[in-house]
Amino acid sequence: MPVFAVTYNYGPDTDTRMEHRPAHRQWQAELNEAGTILASGPLDADPQPGGLLVLSAADRAEVETHLARDPYASLGVIESTQIREWTPVFGPLAAD
Repeated sequence: MPVFAVTYNYGPDTDTRMEHRPAHRQWQAELNEAGTILASGPLDADPQPGGLLVLSAADRAEVETHLARDPYASLGVIESTQIREWTPVFGPLAAD
């Protein structure tokens, strides 16, 4: 199944983001349990805070469907999202 790298750049409303972080993390935990999230975590705040998610999905449309269910999406705390199909060559995510 294809692998996608998703990067979020968060906007300036840190208070709202932190208030809703438990729901965001629960959403990630559910995707992790389903085998959809292969890795995720925050990105350094230099130059802007963000997050990286590595997802396994049939196609970009499936990734977009998952991202639309992220509680952060409806709160407007994500300033921009980039979705790119990624082909891991080395490491535990590389195809055999």
